[in-house]
Amino acid sequence: MPVYLCKSESMSLIYAGYSPIKRNYYARLILNSNYDRSFLGWYWFSKLPAFFKSHNIDVIVSEISSNTFKWFQIRGGFILPVWTTTRINVERPMSEICKSNVTDFPNVTRRIRKYNLTPEILSGKENFNLFIEKYYLPYITRRHGDEAFIEDISKISKTFNSPFFLAIKENGIIIAMSMLVKSGDSLHFKRLGLLEGNDEYRLHGAIGALYYFGIIEAQKMKCRYFDLGGTRPFLTDGLTKYKLGLGAEFVQNLSPLKEYVWFGVNGNSAAASDFLSANPFMFVGKDFTLTRYTADDLN
Repeated sequence: MPVYLCKSESMSLIYAGYSPIKRNYYARLILNSNYDRSFLGWYWFSKLPAFFKSHNIDVIVSEISSNTFKWFQIRGGFILPVWTTTRINVERPMSEICKSNVTDFPNVTRRIRKYNLTPEILSGKENFNLFIEKYYLPYITRRHGDEAFIEDISKISKTFNSPFFLAIKENGIIIAMSMLVKSGDSLHFKRLGLLEGNDEYRLHGAIGALYYFGIIEAQKMKCRYFDLGGTRPFLTDGLTKYKLGLGAEFVQNLSPLKEYVWFGVNGNSAAASDFLSANPFMFVGKDFTLTRYTADDLN
């Protein structure tokens, strides 16, 4: 697999894998924005732990497959899901879900009132195309730039029965849309977009409104959970903090079909120890459930 060395003034990172999106994410997370990157060559995954000593590395992050999962699991460090899932139990009154001392929903509802945001449920091929062309694609490309991962959204509609859309209107104009899918006892928030990717609508509370009115729709459909979709396993990640701030909880049971990375840590590195203390995360526990990192897990 391809191996890259990323270094800042205070830390060094080895990233092994093919995804530039994942590589850039972990490099920025661990090293911040100022770092140098060099390509070291192609190596067998079994050679990666040796880099701790040979190159005095603080952290090694490697993409792993189902074939290498167990090998990495017994090599120390941590197995992290690339994406975790969060959800809210909606079998409660909205007044309880939106308690001001528990969640950030009061701020969401304040913006809904301020900008007179209203919901509308849409469906059909015409609205599917509208969502992709005017909302999803502009939003994802403006938010992530060259690192945007453009999915074939039509696969979702083929995988799940009857996806539909929640639209948020401001002054009669649809400024945001989300794709929703009901499966089992959950309503799943699959994807979202802002009109022409305009970030001003986010500041008006459009994304928060998608979650708020999504919960109400889940209750109407007699669901137990509103699934807020994927988020990073690091609790300091902006999107993760936002969803947890709305009262979401991590889904503890993991699927072997998900993507995972190995997060190897140099036990003698003070810089790595400081990073872990400042950036708590969720990892795959021994019973294959999502577990929160504590300092004792490094020993």
